[in-house]
Amino acid sequence: MEAGERELRKAFEDVSNRNIKAILEHGNKTRKIVREVEAKVDKLEDTIRNFDDKIKVLEKLLSNIQQKVYVGGTT
Repeated sequence: MEAGERELRKAFEDVSNRNIKAILEHGNKTRKIVREVEAKVDKLEDTIRNFDDKIKVLEKLLSNIQQKVYVGGTT
């Protein structure tokens, strides 16, 4: 091989190695971000379930209050 060809091959290998390392780093960062988002979504789903439960309790309490208020009928 000529010196110029070796230099080109070396440059190609260097660029390829940098690109592969960048791809791996990007994949790892993306994976980390996805895991963080999954944790946040899970937490928000729990919060929604808790609020749904509270709303059901409040609806039941309101229904009981309405029954007591309207027990005598409307005037």
